[in-house]
Amino acid sequence: MTDVDYPILERYMRNYHIMVDTYKNESHNMDELQYMNLESIVKGITEVYNNSQVKVQQIIKLSWWDDKNYTDNVIADVIGISELTLRHTKEVILKRVAKAVDYV
Repeated sequence: MTDVDYPILERYMRNYHIMVDTYKNESHNMDELQYMNLESIVKGITEVYNNSQVKVQQIIKLSWWDDKNYTDNVIADVIGISELTLRHTKEVILKRVAKAVDYV
């Protein structure tokens, strides 16, 4: 993965709940390929989240799903890890998501 890929994967993570709603409601303005791509992303992120330890699930929620836009230093303090460890963990999460969603 390159530096260009991380912002795309982070956008997937931030928009996960919107994508779940769209997926569940089978938007009619989507062709089959778009829908299959959306399904892959939703199921991949769900799989990564469900197969993660509680601490990693907390990082996912606080980093991408919480509306409060916490900074890394606040998240690291809340979870009880260093910012460096947090950044590394987020990178590992994104790599797992990339693999789970067949991101090329």
